[in-house]
Amino acid sequence: MLAPLLPVLVLLTLPAASGGASGGTPGAAPARSVASVEVPGNRVDYVIEARVDTAEMRLSGRETVRFTNRTKVATTELWFHLYWNAFATNRSTHLVESGGKLRGVDIDSGWGWQRVTALSAGGVDVLATLTIETPDDDNPDDRSVVRCTLPREVAPGETLEVEVAWEAQIPRVRRRTGHKGDFLFIAQWFPKLGVFEGERGWNCHQFHAPTEFFSDYGTYEVTLDLPAEYEGKIGTSGVAAEPPTRTGERVRARFVAPAMTDRERVDATGRTPWVHDFAWTADPDFEVRSRTFHFNEWRARFDTEAAEVQAALGADKNLSLRNVDVTVLIQPERERQWERHYEATCAALYFYGLWFGEYPFSHITVVDPAWGASAAGGMEYPTIFTGGTRLFTTPRMHSPEGVVVHEAGHQFWYGLVANNEFESGWLDEGFNSFSDSETMARAFGRSSETTWYSALPIERVAPVPGLADSGVPAALAARRIPLPWVDWDLVPLQVGGAAEWWRDQPLLTFVRETSDPRENDRTRALTDPARDPLDTVGFRHLDQRSYAQNSYPRTAVSLRSLCGLVGRERFLQGMRHYAETWRYRHPTPQDFFDAFCAGAKVDVRWYFEEVFRGTGTLDWSVSVEQARKKDALGFAQADARAEWIEVPKVVRGEGEEAPWRATVTLLRRGELRLPVEVELSFDDGTRERREWTREAQGEQRWWKLEYEGARKLAAVRVDPEHRYQLDVDRSNDAWHAEEDELAPWRWSERAFSRWLQLLHWQAGIGG
Repeated sequence: MLAPLLPVLVLLTLPAASGGASGGTPGAAPARSVASVEVPGNRVDYVIEARVDTAEMRLSGRETVRFTNRTKVATTELWFHLYWNAFATNRSTHLVESGGKLRGVDIDSGWGWQRVTALSAGGVDVLATLTIETPDDDNPDDRSVVRCTLPREVAPGETLEVEVAWEAQIPRVRRRTGHKGDFLFIAQWFPKLGVFEGERGWNCHQFHAPTEFFSDYGTYEVTLDLPAEYEGKIGTSGVAAEPPTRTGERVRARFVAPAMTDRERVDATGRTPWVHDFAWTADPDFEVRSRTFHFNEWRARFDTEAAEVQAALGADKNLSLRNVDVTVLIQPERERQWERHYEATCAALYFYGLWFGEYPFSHITVVDPAWGASAAGGMEYPTIFTGGTRLFTTPRMHSPEGVVVHEAGHQFWYGLVANNEFESGWLDEGFNSFSDSETMARAFGRSSETTWYSALPIERVAPVPGLADSGVPAALAARRIPLPWVDWDLVPLQVGGAAEWWRDQPLLTFVRETSDPRENDRTRALTDPARDPLDTVGFRHLDQRSYAQNSYPRTAVSLRSLCGLVGRERFLQGMRHYAETWRYRHPTPQDFFDAFCAGAKVDVRWYFEEVFRGTGTLDWSVSVEQARKKDALGFAQADARAEWIEVPKVVRGEGEEAPWRATVTLLRRGELRLPVEVELSFDDGTRERREWTREAQGEQRWWKLEYEGARKLAAVRVDPEHRYQLDVDRSNDAWHAEEDELAPWRWSERAFSRWLQLLHWQAGIGG
């Protein structure tokens, strides 16, 4: 029971930061030289040498793997991932699950593969024991996992040195890794050890289409042998260990991750930084730009957020963050966007650092993939990540800002807290989706919705849909006519970008629209009902859509609603405690639930069970009946034996009217029950709030509030501050005594203008 508290105890003993960081920059977190806290879990260190032949796009390499068994159980085998074998055949598990497509593109060329050519453990050749394993689906055509038998067991606490040689075909970039012309982005590229979990054995899943990766922490030393044209244009996890050496038409460059200086410095949790993967990129066309993130500059810009976090975590909590060197490797045609990539990276370093603890490494690299290699975009690896952008974007469009913040944010959720992405991808993707939306809203505000015509954007959107691209409308417009007995459609009329612009007349018929990234999470999460619980093994979801919904927006919405439930102060405490307790470790969903409750000092286990392990929904609604109270008429009787007497007519003074009487009816549809506030607003500007408790909602699904008084009820709102984003229909969460008669006419006029323009087009050259 003491182990989870070690990080907290260490924090209490660390000296408060003062003065400048290494390098003399004032205000950044200083280097810490106290003894490092031992982190539970195995350690795996890699020394890799690899040579790339770009003429044939072949890679050959050797690696020394040092595996330290820090479980309580011995092992007599090793399991390795060979991820690139997922691209070797269309019958691999990855390709079958994705329908033969990678990022929407059919794969019929540009294959990739890996083959182990030598393998020894403890100096003994074990290549003959190597077998292909399919632990998840028994697919005989999948070769993404292999296993070897050891000559002797690796006891608890023992370290085994393994030598591996392999060769590989670099795939064409279609998902995460590969080449496009001279551009290389090389990820999951070496035989990679699975995770030994003691009594549960080796956790080494096949490479599935909807899931990502899982590996142990350690260090990397990587030497790359490349054509000389790549000199000075290489980016990797970690940093260069020494200047590159050039011999003829080749260049050799050596990199270490983490940097040696980072290994000599403990972070705020008292631990030495480690990483759990190594990726690299190279492109002769890269424009290399560098600048340093300075914590003090960002704290001055967003001091309110810093003050709120300080108040939540306590005055004695040191929130200072280290300064970080940021390198942007950007394509020359988009060189003007490099500062936007840098700014978005700094936003993630600042806000995530405030909320979840500092980024402990001295450097981070942002990669802009080459044209035609967008499938390598939007991916995260320790201290290096890829973005995604296009020409002519504006800052108001949040592109590339959105993807850069998200991928830089993975340095925290995945990089520092490394859950099993095969089994619980929502613990990193969902946490990161929540965090990046919170960051984007604070750093960049609302985004401008955009319509693209070919490669040119216009910051407006259609108020109503246009012509259908399928079905009867498309056939009548001669845009797409299905043909019987064949597997293709007749397309007589095709509309290009310029023609589409002429057809739509967007400056006349479109409207400006902005959106809050946090509300975008809710919109995406509610597009479909939940078909699997959030806490579902990644590759066991119903389909890719269910996996994507759970792993990204639904988790974000559930966390945002959790914040509304416990309050932001407790939420920050719970999330910080989880992030620090499980840094450089492998938490499970239950570990998160327990750590959050401990840090927030609140028991919301019922919420985790119902929301994260269930598929229940929630929909509150409100209706009101209101009228002047009727005067008493007829006869009255004082008691059962009294005479009936006629009720006297009420006489009121000038301007005096009968009091108002209202009945407010609240309904709860769905299975979830969350305590919610109801706000009553009156015509004199006053407001009253009532709480519909979770217990009361459990007793019955409705609640009636009776009101009588001189004030007229002007509005009723359920969850007036939108604490919860789990309500599937907010349109019935409010009632107003007066209707807005102008808005329907305004939107009707916009819809009429849009359709009128389309009819003109269809009646003319469009039809």
